[in-house]
Amino acid sequence: MRVRGEVGALPDLVFAAAAEPPRLAEWLPEPLAVVGVNGDVLIVSVDGRPRQFRVLADFDRLELTWEPLAEGGPAARLRAELAGVGGSVVQLELECAGASDEELGELAARLLVELGKSVERELAQD
Repeated sequence: MRVRGEVGALPDLVFAAAAEPPRLAEWLPEPLAVVGVNGDVLIVSVDGRPRQFRVLADFDRLELTWEPLAEGGPAARLRAELAGVGGSVVQLELECAGASDEELGELAARLLVELGKSVERELAQD
């Protein structure tokens, strides 16, 4: 399931909020929570169960991929692109066996809203 949304910040700021584990922990909504980081492996609690993801960041394309280390686990890809002056269009693609397109679409939309709020809070502090 792929969802697109707009964020009122430059793409590199949006990408940094999504790519850096401490910042990621600030905007992941329930039932997701960052549990830990080990190198390029991110450990996330999904509905109370720990899942490990290899995080691949392409800084040139501002694309971030979370690949599950266990088969059948959820996967995600996020890409930020410039939209107008000082704004971004963010595309988030989620895949998860056993989840409906409706569930994935709702979660992806919530994730984009929370990411946007996190970036806006950070800009307000600067």
